[in-house]
Amino acid sequence: MASSSKYYFPAAVWLVFITGMSMVPKLQLPEFNVFATDKIGHFAAYGLLVWLILFGFWRHHGRMAGWKECLIIVVGAALYGALMEWVQGNFIPGRIFGYDDMIANTLGAGLAWGTAILYNQFKFRL
Repeated sequence: MASSSKYYFPAAVWLVFITGMSMVPKLQLPEFNVFATDKIGHFAAYGLLVWLILFGFWRHHGRMAGWKECLIIVVGAALYGALMEWVQGNFIPGRIFGYDDMIANTLGAGLAWGTAILYNQFKFRL
């Protein structure tokens, strides 16, 4: 394993977990409900993904990611979530494409970025 990749190993493991869970077939009826319980799972899964990537970045570079780097990470996570929804809707039996899931994924990723910024500001004021 390359020396820099070890910092991102937890994020890579979590990404594999998200991908695996996204590929599990299940029976689901189409509905648009942003406040459904499974949206909390989407929100938390992509929030944790971004948090782990940002933590790996901090350990690798010895600094917090800048806003442009964070934006790339959040947009990348949101796009990956959209890709998983597309794959589910087109290739996984019993799964559907859900805009509400994509919204939850994106909100979770964005909140992780905001939490990292607040944590960083608070930590250095102590």
